[in-house]
Formats: sequence, structure tokens, C-alpha cells
Amino acid sequence: MKGLTMFLRLLFLAVILVIIVLCSSCLFFLVKILYVRRKYRHLPCPKKRSFIWGHEPEIAEVAREGGHFSMVLVKWQKTYGSVFAMHIFDKASVVCMEPSVVRELLINTKTSKPYKFYGVFQNACGKRLGGNGLFSELDNKRWERNRKILSPPFKRGYLIDLMYQYNNSVDELITYLRPKADGKTEILMADEFNKVAMDIIAKVAFGLNDLNVISNGDAPHCRAARHIFAGIMAHLVHPFIRFDPREASRNTVRKTQDAIDLIRKMGKNCILERLADMNEGRDYPNDILTHILQASSGLKGNFGLEEMIDEFVSFFVAGQDTTGQLMSFTYEIVGRHPDIYKKLQEEVDAVIGDNDSITYDNTCKLEYMNLVLKEVLRWAPPVAGMQRRSVRDFVVNGYKIPAGTRVWLSHYALGRDERFWDNPEKFDPERFREENNRRLHAYFPFALGPRNCLGQHFAMIEAKVVIAKLLQKFDFTLVPGVDLEYVNEIALKSKHRTPLYLTPRKTSSD
Repeated sequence: MKGLTMFLRLLFLAVILVIIVLCSSCLFFLVKILYVRRKYRHLPCPKKRSFIWGHEPEIAEVAREGGHFSMVLVKWQKTYGSVFAMHIFDKASVVCMEPSVVRELLINTKTSKPYKFYGVFQNACGKRLGGNGLFSELDNKRWERNRKILSPPFKRGYLIDLMYQYNNSVDELITYLRPKADGKTEILMADEFNKVAMDIIAKVAFGLNDLNVISNGDAPHCRAARHIFAGIMAHLVHPFIRFDPREASRNTVRKTQDAIDLIRKMGKNCILERLADMNEGRDYPNDILTHILQASSGLKGNFGLEEMIDEFVSFFVAGQDTTGQLMSFTYEIVGRHPDIYKKLQEEVDAVIGDNDSITYDNTCKLEYMNLVLKEVLRWAPPVAGMQRRSVRDFVVNGYKIPAGTRVWLSHYALGRDERFWDNPEKFDPERFREENNRRLHAYFPFALGPRNCLGQHFAMIEAKVVIAKLLQKFDFTLVPGVDLEYVNEIALKSKHRTPLYLTPRKTSSD
């Protein structure tokens, strides 16, 4: 009896202790929310639906209705101006839609990426993903060193030598699509663009010639990339998803981890095989992987096998996805503008004609296509925005932004800002015919400054070759009744995956 009494007393004390800890944690959390919101109370701020959740409910509501986060920013800008605070739980961000801020944060070499956002790209759902790769590296000195290593293969001279592979991959896609090009079979073109983009980067960057991505209806590597992006998004929305016991969360974590394992294992095997070929004097391609291995061979510390795999993952996953979405949105939008579609095909016929191979000089002459791609990147940019952490206090529009603030820079929202674009809701490639100083630093689809996208020229050439060869061989019509809607999985994507019908071009020599 005495032992039972002692047990009950200890249990009572344990319960009281747990209650005290929980109450203290809740109190600390509430005090932190009050402190953070007081810190930014001098800034305009959209009305919050919930004290605890902040602006998250409205953002989630837009997502449920088929919208995305940047649409919310466009709406808020019209009411609160180009600088305002945004709160989610105890975290605060400042949204700035001023070109001067874009210049300050993207071109300033001391500005850093905030871990709260980019850390998920380092480790997603408990697995190392991009690690210290170029996209997710937060230390500026290490990033600068790695950028110098990786930059040379993305220069013009090297890209010209890749044209044969661009052509070969698109030819394989055309062969795969021909049996479906009957004007009746619905094709999800977003998936096909992702496959050809993955095939190109796998072959030209890493010598992976046997993935069989294009002809495989649901290639495991494409499926893995989709799971990774979905997992990153889920992790950002639900930071503790790994510990969520619900079945849906467990499935998301499992699929994400399995996908990361597949891609990183492939990268590891690819790197080790190439190192063996180089060490044993066997033939090997002069591709991006070879350059990375040669340039990094003399480095000491912080660039070993895992770091090489990080770069592999960054290029393989992110590189194919954003380029695939650019091509997908181009078809989605051009298919809704017959006049633009006609001008594109006329230019392709004039520049390419019946030639089976597209040269680098051909891509330079596709001037109207270049305007269309630029306008697509304004209208539906795969990368809708980015974050930076301010390293010093600065003032914009009379408002002081404290050092250490997470600042949102929305390329999507600035692309719809009437201060910089005439009739911004109209899709008009001609607006890029002439330089416009008004929009300097208001247009940054590949970021700006030292941390701009290393593969932007690679992506634009790839998109021109793929689109030109498809327009040369096929006419297309979008499936009727399907609206252009977006889904946000880190990259902005077509919700319905660009469903369309293909028919062979009557003017083609095929």
C-alpha cells in the first residue's frame, strides 16, 4: 500500500511537471510571436485570420483553389503596397517588390540564403538531398569556390559542342510520340518535356546513356524527381512531417526518402565509375562530370564524394524540372494564342526548314521564339520567387528593414506589376523587343548577380531546340475545356500537365 501511494505521488508530480513544461513552452511560443510581430509592426501587414497561424490560412486556401503563393502576394500588393510584412506562426518575412531591393539582395555578394527555407533542400524528410550543392549551399565562401569549379562547362563554347545531343534526345522523343500523333490520343506533354529534359542532362552532363527515360512510360527517375519535389513542398509546409504518425504523412516521407536514395545512389555509382575510368586510363566523355572531377581533384577539405553527389543531385533533379516546366508552359500558353503559334511555326520553317539537325547558329536566329520564352518566364515562371536574408539595416519606401530579415523577392508578382509592364495580364512577346529601363531588376527569372542560375544558357538553348523540332514535325491542339491552372511544388507547374493532341505537320518532309 505504501509503495502504491509513493507511485501515485510520483505519477502526480510527473503529470504536474509535464503540464508545467507544456505551459511554459506555449507561453514561450506566444511571447516569441508577440516579440516578432512587434519587431515588424511599423510595416504594412495584411490582416491575419489567426493569431497563432498568421497568414497561413489564406495561403492554404488559395492553394486548395488551384492557386499558388505568388498569387496571394499580387493581391496583397494591390492593397498594402510593394513592401509589407508576412507572418506564419512565430516566423516573419518581409515581401519587397522594389527593383532597388532586388539589386541590394541579389547582387550584393554578402547577402545569404536563409536556412529556414533553403535548409530543406539540403536535407528533406530526414535524408540528405542537395547537401552543399550550389543551390543549397549557405556559406558564401564555399559557394564561391564551388561556383568557380562548375562555371567553365556552361560557357558558350562548350554548349555549342552539345548540340548533337540536344538533337538526338529530341529525335528520340519524336520517334516515341509519332504513334500517338493521331489527333485523338491525349498526351500529357508536361511529362514528355520533363523526360526529354532529364534525358538531355543525364547524357550531356553525366554520360548516363542507358536510363531509357524517354521511351519508358513512367520512368523511375522521373517518378523519383516528382516525389522529391512533392516531399520538399510537404516538408516546407509541415516541418515536423517525419514525426507525424498519420498514414498520408508516413507515405510522403517514405516516397521522398526512397526517391532521394535512388537519385543519390545513381550519382554515387556514376561518379565512382568515372573516377575508375580516369584512374585506369580508359576512355571517358569530356562532359560536365569529368570537368567537376578534374577541377576538384586538388581541393582540400569540404569537397569529397558526398559533395560531388550533392552537385549531381542539384543539376540532375532541379535542372531537368525547371526546363521541363518552361517548355510545358510555353505550349500551354502558345496553344491559347493562335496568332503567336502561327508566327512561331513560320519562324521555325524559315530558320530550320527541312533540316534534320538544329545548329547553335539556328537557335540564335530564332528571335521570335526567344521573345516568347522570355514572356513565358514573366507570365508563368517555373521559379516564381526566392528568399534572401538581409545583412544590414536598409530603408525602402520609407520603411526600415532590420538586418537579419528574411526577404521575399517575387519574380511572379513583379512580372504583373503595372509600374513596369504595360497591360501586364496580356501575354505579349513583343514587349521584349526593346530594352525598357523601367523594368531593370524587375525581371529576374534566373536570379541576378553572382548567384544567378548557372544553367540558364544551357536551359534556353535546350528549350529552343526541343520546341523548334517539335513544331517542325507536329501540329498541336490543347484538349478543350482544360484551364491553365497552377500547382506549387517548389517549381510552378501546370496542374493538368499540359494535355494536348498531336498531328503530323503536313508541310514536313517526313
